[in-house]
Amino acid sequence: MEDRMNELISLGERVIEKVKGLGVDDAELYLAWGETTNIRLITNYITARSGTEVGVGVRVAIGKKVGFSSISSIDEESIVNTARMAVKIARVKKEDPNFTHLPDPVGGFSAKAVFDDNTHMLDMGALSLSIQSIVGGIRRDIPGVRKIDFFIIKGSYAFAVVNSRGISTGDYGTVFLSWIELDIKKNGNIGKGSNLYISRSYREDKFLEFPKTAITMAREGLEARRMKEVFEGDAVIDPIALDSIIWPLSYNVSALNVQEGRSRFIGMLDKDVASENLTIYDDGTLKEGLATHRCDDEGIPMYKKTLVERGVLKTYLYDTYTAYRENRQSTGNARRRDYKSQPRPGTTNLVMEPTTNRNIDDLVGEIDRGVLLRGEIMGSHLIDPIKGTMAVTCLNALYIEDGEIKYPLKAVAMSDNYFDFLRKIDIVGGETRITPNGRLAPIVVRKVHFS
Repeated sequence: MEDRMNELISLGERVIEKVKGLGVDDAELYLAWGETTNIRLITNYITARSGTEVGVGVRVAIGKKVGFSSISSIDEESIVNTARMAVKIARVKKEDPNFTHLPDPVGGFSAKAVFDDNTHMLDMGALSLSIQSIVGGIRRDIPGVRKIDFFIIKGSYAFAVVNSRGISTGDYGTVFLSWIELDIKKNGNIGKGSNLYISRSYREDKFLEFPKTAITMAREGLEARRMKEVFEGDAVIDPIALDSIIWPLSYNVSALNVQEGRSRFIGMLDKDVASENLTIYDDGTLKEGLATHRCDDEGIPMYKKTLVERGVLKTYLYDTYTAYRENRQSTGNARRRDYKSQPRPGTTNLVMEPTTNRNIDDLVGEIDRGVLLRGEIMGSHLIDPIKGTMAVTCLNALYIEDGEIKYPLKAVAMSDNYFDFLRKIDIVGGETRITPNGRLAPIVVRKVHFS
């Protein structure tokens, strides 16, 4: 895979030399190659497919006019033609008064994505057999299973960033993600459970183990009760549930949102935005992090930075466009959805600093009355990142009283103002876990509303 990355860099360097002759002041290529295997089983129906996706995004600047175009090909002449299209777009665009130039090279590379040979070489047939074995065991041990939804993505990828100002770099890695969701029906009751396994390096023992959490949740759900009354209490939130509701924090620390007047954290540097018990880093060097790479999507080195320290906001996150607007350096946070999109500032891996080494069971012991929220959270996309309106629903909650779990709950809603919620975080547990957004911890939040 290193050879693949080097091929992309060499291709980019050749094309950039040709693009320089198109009458541009700056040019940049983002080149991507990815090989993906997808397997999905829904009850008795299994589908599997593998494929390779390649593409290049071309960004050019003529003065303060910027044009962008992309192509799903890594043919050299096709990329040059795509650059010509980007030039045409730039010529008819309005000037952007905030644009200065494309990124200059920056030294200090220290991180690298994980590339695991075992994950890269995993066979689709072997994975399908593993899924069928897991599902067969579930059906054998739990006769009341009504639905099983099992999803796997295995990917290997390489990318490169090359520009006319001297940036020429890239990275490569692997990722394995699996999600299971199941429904159990017994005596007219339905229990639901889910769990996620996500890693840079596939490990069979962990893969075979992760469905057990979903099974336990579903079995507990068969005994779920409706909440007796609306009440104010304390929330214990596990890392997977927290991952669903962390995004408004990421939204508000984007320098672009701050500069464009779309952030609640405008003018809040070195001021309290959360509880003094919350310290959170943006760590582009986290070894097992899904967003860890040698560089960001503009070729700028990634590094670890303190985002919130004891509740105090310490930095916004910048790409080069937003950084140059303030005459400063990028924080290495340029992110793209894919080669078809332009970079914008975003988080890499969010890492929470525990305030204790206690696990979730220990945290439950700290609660007089409250709810443990686990697994999938519904409605998190409806949180208002500016006003802070938040009302989310958990299907796998447990009612807590006097430091003990009393019984599982049917769907329970937790509501609060998001920014008050951040200020009411009392404990950050020690049982951290890799999630899509980084390495998160279980937390205790005081005095939220349950219904």
